[in-house]
Amino acid sequence: MYRSNVSTHPLVSLNGPKMHFTNGTCSPETDDHQRLDAVLSLLFPSTVGVQSSQNILGHVHSLRLLTLSNGVRLLLKGSPFPGTPLLRQERHLLETEARFLALLGQSANPCIPQLYHYNPQGRVLGSSYLIRHYVKGTALSEMESQVTARQRNDIDSHLGFLSSTIGQNVAPAFGTLQQVAAGAGKRSWRESFCVLFEGVLRDAEDMFIHLPYAEIRHELVRLASALDEVTLPRLVVAGFGRPSHVLLDETSKQLSGVVDFSSAFWGDTLMAELFENPSIAVLEGAGMPLTRTEREDVRLLMYACYRLVTQITIQYYRTRDETKEFDARRRLMSTIARMVAFETV
Repeated sequence: MYRSNVSTHPLVSLNGPKMHFTNGTCSPETDDHQRLDAVLSLLFPSTVGVQSSQNILGHVHSLRLLTLSNGVRLLLKGSPFPGTPLLRQERHLLETEARFLALLGQSANPCIPQLYHYNPQGRVLGSSYLIRHYVKGTALSEMESQVTARQRNDIDSHLGFLSSTIGQNVAPAFGTLQQVAAGAGKRSWRESFCVLFEGVLRDAEDMFIHLPYAEIRHELVRLASALDEVTLPRLVVAGFGRPSHVLLDETSKQLSGVVDFSSAFWGDTLMAELFENPSIAVLEGAGMPLTRTEREDVRLLMYACYRLVTQITIQYYRTRDETKEFDARRRLMSTIARMVAFETV
């Protein structure tokens, strides 16, 4: 169910003593641990402080694992480093994740981390940041070869169920969590998705990336009526199910948690990456039929095209990996060819 009290105002305090959206202030001259302690004093008794702090590298956002004196482990996620080139859709990732975790906070699902604190102005630590529960586990992308077929079915079924749980949250309009919260959402999924896709195409054009822009835009317009079948804006995470975001317990090989909800928005449940090539276990876990209609197949191709264009474009905004780019380009051309093969729906 859509909770307007979470999303309509930048200063939000949810039910429960340990979850806050604030505009806190603190002297920027205090040292690192003192600043962290100032934040933690909002969440824990004054006797609790930072015992250790460890930076986690390799991400667009600054990430820091905090171990507190009471044994609790938290993840501090900050704004992207200054000067980091960002796609249009990446400019509000931190706020999106905070809003998502706030919305799901009442469900108390053990696989979705609890949000403790979000500060959009970041006066305490110098930039906006959020603090959430730290999820222990190893990424599925690193453990796939160690997982049996039966264990993978259990994981897929659980992921399908989680996706369905997330999609039970609905909103009055389509669009990003920020747009809908501000009353600026779109009335149709067609309009919202086309705006989203056009944004990443313009990001690619800004970097002079060689892509078949005219063909992509033509197919998007030609097949857009398939999007009109989606009439109820559901909460969806575009990257949900990505192996690098799925964490497993190293011993049991069971799902221990899912991370990175910064691609959440109000739209079509099928846009989650989990449904691009879903197993039977995924569909059964999500309570979905095992066969797709033609319009659903068209939508899935459009979503795959969007993801691939995004993957290619990100290569030019980050450290370029030519192998990944080549693979994404190959898959993009195959996806476009499959779109062309569809009659107008």
